[in-house]
Amino acid sequence: MVDPLTMRRFLFRCLFAGLCALIIFLNMLPLTTQPRMIPGPDLLFCLTAAWIMRRPRWAPVGLIVVMHVIADLLFMRPLGLWPAITLLAYEYLRRKARNTTEITPVVEITMVSATFAAAVAVNVIVLFVFAVPQASLAGLLLHVIVTALAYPLVIGFSVFVAGVRRAKPTDIDDEGIAA
Repeated sequence: MVDPLTMRRFLFRCLFAGLCALIIFLNMLPLTTQPRMIPGPDLLFCLTAAWIMRRPRWAPVGLIVVMHVIADLLFMRPLGLWPAITLLAYEYLRRKARNTTEITPVVEITMVSATFAAAVAVNVIVLFVFAVPQASLAGLLLHVIVTALAYPLVIGFSVFVAGVRRAKPTDIDDEGIAA
């Protein structure tokens, strides 16, 4: 018989992988033939950050890397660059979430938005150093703003639809870590 805590963690990891796959699939759909004036938000980053800020153990590093590398392959981005940069950003957020018992929504949204902006800046610098063509600076800034505006919606979806809430001090598993 499987421990209920282990089963719950496994099911939420499967849900996370499924939601990531759905986001990747929806980003690949050709919804219009005209170029968009406003870039879409990076929902994969938002979803991962929201889960890491609430239940870090439900979004393990290996699963995050696999989903981001799959996104790199399908979106034809430089393989591994964005996953490496975002992994550093996620680990920063994971550490902040573990060290702070209660983060207000405004502080969380600001922290995640600033982390995303820093990740985009590092990506731009690396691509510039290797002379890889990239979007305009105004387009990248707009992408950061749209992602920051989408993050509260992803938080709402994660909490109210997916049921990913912050761990309470009473939610401790057998290893002494918040489940």
